[in-house]
Amino acid sequence: MTGSVGRHGAGIALLVALGACSTVGEAPKGDAAYAVIPPAQPVAADYRIGPDDILRIQIYHEPGLSLEDARVSAAGTVRLPLVGDVPVAGLSAGEAADVIAGRLGQRYLVSPQVTIFVKTAVARRITVDGEVREPGLFPIEGRIGLLQAVALAKGPTRLARLGQIVVVREGEAGRQAAMFDLAAIRKGAAPDPEILPGDVVIVGLSRAKAILGGALLAVPALATGFIALDGKH
Repeated sequence: MTGSVGRHGAGIALLVALGACSTVGEAPKGDAAYAVIPPAQPVAADYRIGPDDILRIQIYHEPGLSLEDARVSAAGTVRLPLVGDVPVAGLSAGEAADVIAGRLGQRYLVSPQVTIFVKTAVARRITVDGEVREPGLFPIEGRIGLLQAVALAKGPTRLARLGQIVVVREGEAGRQAAMFDLAAIRKGAAPDPEILPGDVVIVGLSRAKAILGGALLAVPALATGFIALDGKH
């Protein structure tokens, strides 16, 4: 425990040494990087419905009202018989079921029982770019780490710089970035950080610089352990 705290302290010290601004090449590494993109945890997160997701909506004893492939609109709603558009974006499946049951129970059904299953979670997507075989936008299910994220793009190219994997994440503090060593993760010498929906994974520092447009990285509050992209040159 003492060694871990010491390493974390060293990561924080590195951030202090960087000063107010630095380049993407100085994105935090090691413990400082894992401070904001931590290893995956065993407890699954409750998925929140998003636009373009496809839902199965089952209303007990009401097959005429049930829907097999209900697509969530760009506005975050689903259209159901009798009640029309119902907002569901940002809700869990259980919460959305309660909202729909409430709408149906107001005028049409007595104590309706509604079950929702997310058939296609389009809102859970990540981007993998840079020195990979097939860069692109990939839907994800459940929780995944950096190794699996890179594998979605058919793996790194033969000359990819595995020690320079940049992960970009949008958060309350704005767009932030951290750098990881994929080779060390593969060997079990470093934890596999969790990749969240909306993250951008870029293999290779030179490609990251090109994709990010040479943006400077402003050091945020030390508690984040991340360098924030401020978009300035």
